[in-house]
Amino acid sequence: MKKMTNENRLILNLDLDLLRTFVAVADLNTFGAAAIAVCRTQSAVSQQMQRLESLIGKELFARHGRNKLLTEHGVQLLGYARKILRFNDEACLSLRANNLDGVLTLWAAGELTETILPLQLELIRSIYPKLILDVRIKNDPFQDDVICQQEVDLIIATSHPPHYDSTLLHLSPTLWYCAADYTYCKGDPIPLVMLKESSLHRDMMLDALNTAGIPWRVSYEAVTQSAVYAALKAGLGVTAGTVDIMMCKELRVLGLFEGLPALPETKYLLCKHRETRNPVAEIIFNQLSNQLNITRYSPKHGSALDTRFLSP
Repeated sequence: MKKMTNENRLILNLDLDLLRTFVAVADLNTFGAAAIAVCRTQSAVSQQMQRLESLIGKELFARHGRNKLLTEHGVQLLGYARKILRFNDEACLSLRANNLDGVLTLWAAGELTETILPLQLELIRSIYPKLILDVRIKNDPFQDDVICQQEVDLIIATSHPPHYDSTLLHLSPTLWYCAADYTYCKGDPIPLVMLKESSLHRDMMLDALNTAGIPWRVSYEAVTQSAVYAALKAGLGVTAGTVDIMMCKELRVLGLFEGLPALPETKYLLCKHRETRNPVAEIIFNQLSNQLNITRYSPKHGSALDTRFLSP
């Protein structure tokens, strides 16, 4: 193991360029892919990561075949690196954009009201304090006549419809949840708690269980996402959701040990109609796409999963 320096220094000044490259390597798994993403040579990326490891005095990567996996210290730094870069970019954008005013109509799918929507509203409000927000919640915001009339400026959703430009806001692992004191009977049909209408996580659950040949039954169908969580906390069954709902101490995670299949990641997208009539929406979409989305360089390959690591 190579000798690290600066291990005893308590306060370090982390270079933003190093952190930005570090996030790219963590997301894309190889120095070569990260080099393309940050517009540097592969050797330059390698040198940057050596500098970062030397600066903090910790090993950040462990080789696994051709891939670069994070060590435990790497996982720890990745969470902070994302926050540092986001706050830096947000501060720079806010200083240039805080005079923007007008009205912005923002729609979101109902299943996002307790996950990413509050964070995005707080972000938009902090950058554009003079902006008036008209926020509306729809179970399926793309199935409304108002959308066709282009009266909605921006949509936060989990799918990319035709005629819309979109940018990746966030990728989140999707997990199985039940009440903290729920007793799961392995081998019995899975009692599912889900939305009554079609939704991302409802479809994701059914597809995964049907593909794996695991029997299931509908335990409770809810009209709203809040009702899903209430039924879940009451111990009525199991549902799928992102890691964001783990902030609730009344829930616990079920997984492969219980025989449940792995679920795809949940993508959160910011969508804008290509022929929007609101210039404010165009400005905000472009600014958020270009400056606040750390994984914008590779929406097809990037990953926000911070759970892959090897012990040093």
